[in-house]
Amino acid sequence: MFIMKLLENVHIKSVLHFADVEIGKVTADSRDVTKDTLFVCLSGGKVDGHSFASEAREKGAVAIVSERELDIDLPQFVVESTREALAVIAGNYYSHPAEKMKIITIVGTNGKTSTADILSEIFLAAGHRAATIGTLGYKFGRERSSGNLTTPDPMELHRHLAEFCEKGAEYVFIEASAHAIYYDKLAGIRANATIFTNITQDHLDFFSSMNEYAETKLSYFSPANTALAVVNSDDGYGQRLIAERKVPTISYGTDNPADVFAIDIIEDSGGLSFTVNAFDRIERIVTPLHGRFNVYNLMAAISTAMYFGLDLPRIAKALERIPIVPGRYQVYEIKGRRMIVDFAHTPDGMENLLVDLCHQKPGRILTVFGCGGNRDRLKRPLMGSIAAKYSDLVIVTSDNPRDEDASAIAREIVKGMPEDTDCEIVIDRERAIRRAFDLSKAGDTIVIAGKGHEEYMEIKGQKIPYSDVAVLEKLTR
Repeated sequence: MFIMKLLENVHIKSVLHFADVEIGKVTADSRDVTKDTLFVCLSGGKVDGHSFASEAREKGAVAIVSERELDIDLPQFVVESTREALAVIAGNYYSHPAEKMKIITIVGTNGKTSTADILSEIFLAAGHRAATIGTLGYKFGRERSSGNLTTPDPMELHRHLAEFCEKGAEYVFIEASAHAIYYDKLAGIRANATIFTNITQDHLDFFSSMNEYAETKLSYFSPANTALAVVNSDDGYGQRLIAERKVPTISYGTDNPADVFAIDIIEDSGGLSFTVNAFDRIERIVTPLHGRFNVYNLMAAISTAMYFGLDLPRIAKALERIPIVPGRYQVYEIKGRRMIVDFAHTPDGMENLLVDLCHQKPGRILTVFGCGGNRDRLKRPLMGSIAAKYSDLVIVTSDNPRDEDASAIAREIVKGMPEDTDCEIVIDRERAIRRAFDLSKAGDTIVIAGKGHEEYMEIKGQKIPYSDVAVLEKLTR
């Protein structure tokens, strides 16, 4: 593809050494440069891509996209934002696959993964070809493959979209992380609809304040990014989106007026049931999914599916046999104990999970969790406080300590707990789970939070194989 075709819809400020060269590859990583490569100099990250432009030239780059003029004798295209430009270039490179399918993005702190998976299952049950991109990786139909980021970088994102398109996908559900919005990874894609789940504290290691984090997520809701907002009316930020109506909006909730709302919510050992009023159509929903917070995810999915023409009885039928989302409120019965594996890794996620369990009035609640290293330190004592409030025993353990000392992280968590909290620190996560099991008795509930579907422990730059589910399987032997 020639460079000017590749740069369609990219706002170019200036050009140096112009030549309409042919491009065989696009990358922002100088290590991946080969001959006929367009090298995009990304800024705003840990390293400045402009520093690697000369290296890219030596390896065979034939053109540069940058944010400033560089002293290099290659065709240079200077733009305002190379990150936005890369996203648009990626769409051009793969012939705009997003325009050939219905794209539904999901924005929020909690619930993105569950909502995407629920939607995928609803549309598959209705006979549509559906795919998801998010924390669990990539899914086409019911086949999954792994991924590294909630929202992939633009070239990888569009490569997968092109593959889905080639396979005949009609709908793609994409989790849009705060980092992806901040870095314009989705620039050039106008979603057919965007779901807003909620905003609670997270990622304050990256964002300077809760306000910046929230404003970043809210900034996505513009006519350039989406044609419709499907909004949680019980969330304060959701109410703001509804009031501002920068894009057409439909709403869902339980406490505030909404287009789709749930009443008569019941949770038992078999899962959830509730009556939904969706655009004045009424249906009883029965599903094996657990957790009252999942009522919101289900309503978001119901609202969206109906907007795209699926009828409510068919949606209800699909939800009756929907599979559990990996690592999200997975329930195991082991020797009389109820053991729950959940990805809850934010204060709000932890509180929603534990409050839900308290409402069920189980036996004692024993909670095993940790906090990630090199991430938001402010949430550590908050999560300690929440775990202490709703648990009879807390065991603080390791959870991807990365470059930090796991024991130091545990001590920061414990600082948020009252002095009389029944708490232990057991850094080895498998030992911590076994300790909780040994201290429990039949009828108790053991919560294992923070890692969910993950199959590794990240320590000092290495991902060491580890799985909470695998540990539970050992306990059954």
